[in-house]
Parts: sequence; structure tokens; C-alpha cells
Amino acid sequence: MSKTKAVAALQRSSQDQDRQANDVAAPRGAPVPWEMIYLMARLFYGMRNKCEEALKPYGLTSMQFTILSTLSNLPGLSSAELSRRFNVTPQTMGEMIVNLEKRSLVAREQDPQNRRALKLALTDEGRKLLRKGEEAMLGVEADMFGAMAARDREALRATLQSLHGRINPSAEPAG
Repeated sequence: MSKTKAVAALQRSSQDQDRQANDVAAPRGAPVPWEMIYLMARLFYGMRNKCEEALKPYGLTSMQFTILSTLSNLPGLSSAELSRRFNVTPQTMGEMIVNLEKRSLVAREQDPQNRRALKLALTDEGRKLLRKGEEAMLGVEADMFGAMAARDREALRATLQSLHGRINPSAEPAG
């Protein structure tokens, strides 16, 4: 089996596991102590599926989109810095970067301060695809939160940022 086919099979397996986790019945009866965590997990899987569907026409996964978006906001990160930021192994991030390079969406440039380090940058093609992906993601967000009042959306955003800070205090603020 080629490496590309193996990666695709692994991604399908991961997506199947996500769907199974998303299909688990909700707790019944009185609320349980971990019900909020359960609801957040269900929300995560549902939102991830919606995002994957919205990005599919552009040939992007939600992780690839997020990498492009991160490099747009923080140009010059290395693959190692991205792997720490996304909590994946350097090997996994390296494979993702290679796939984005093959599509000419990102390029590696030598760091002038450290000749052994390679910094990542979006290409013009990467910026164009990112803009299309951002439009798709704005559509998902509008579908999810469009019926909420602006003050409720802002309160939810503040709560989520606070939770993000509690779970990952060393990371910069989400958003």
C-alpha cells in the first residue's frame, strides 16, 4: 500500500471513529457531573464534521485550514513550533506540511538567524485558498450562531476563551 493510500485509510478510520463517538446516545435522566464535558465533546464532533464538509470542495481538512490560517497570522513558524501549537508529533506535522508543500500552498524558507531552521510561509496560492476556506468557515459559523443575539455570542466567546485559558494556560488567548 502506498504512503498516500495508507494516510487516506488512516484519515478515513479516524473519521469513522469520530462519527461513532458523535452517535453515542446522550446521558439519560438526571444530569451527571461530566455532562458539560460530554456536551462540549458532542459539539466539537458536530462542528468538526460541518467544517470538514464546508472545506471539502477546496480539498482541505480542518487541520490543514487551521495550519494555513495560523501561518497567515504568524508567518515564519517552523514545523516544530506548529507541532507544539497543535499538540501533534513533529512527524505528523511534518507529513501535513509536506502535503501542503506538494500543493504549493506553503513554502519553507531558511531562517537567517539559524541556518538549520526552516521557517514556513504561505504562498500566493495558499493565501488564495485560505480566503476561500475562510468564506466557507464563516458560513458554518453563521449557520451555528446566526440565531443568537450579538451579546449572547460575545458572552459565549468570552466563556470559551476563559475555558481555553484554564485548559491550556501556556497558550496565547484563543480567538
